[in-house]
Amino acid sequence: MNNIKQFLFAIYIDLALSRQEHVLAGDTTTKDVIVPKISDWQVTVANGLITTENLFVHCKSKEDDLGEQNLRYGDRFSWNFGENMLHSTLFWCYMSKDDVHMNVKVFWDDVILFHRCGWKNCVWTAKNDGIYLWNSATGEDMLMEKWEVGW
Repeated sequence: MNNIKQFLFAIYIDLALSRQEHVLAGDTTTKDVIVPKISDWQVTVANGLITTENLFVHCKSKEDDLGEQNLRYGDRFSWNFGENMLHSTLFWCYMSKDDVHMNVKVFWDDVILFHRCGWKNCVWTAKNDGIYLWNSATGEDMLMEKWEVGW
């Protein structure tokens, strides 16, 4: 019986990976029906530094390198993605300005983070004392991590 389940699961995965997408109703595609998206997310990193400093940002996940960004004051860098079925999606960013830097997780599977992000959009803002997450539940920025001195 176990072999039958494994065989059917293998066929399911093969169909999911090889199937052409066809739009069904609205934005739903056949691929979404076969391998449903757990949820759609957007992460934004913004330069909110009071000075005229540029913010260097390099964000990654295990599968994706989103490249290096140099953000001027007020600039934003955003990306969209669907959380994977294993709930193991993780994005982190290296950020630096002048002689301070940090490595910070900007998305991971956590109900508290999801609540703060309003279940769809995590907005991180670099300020002079550290990185802040916009808490949509309370309507205010929360200091999440302070800058580390040096390189």
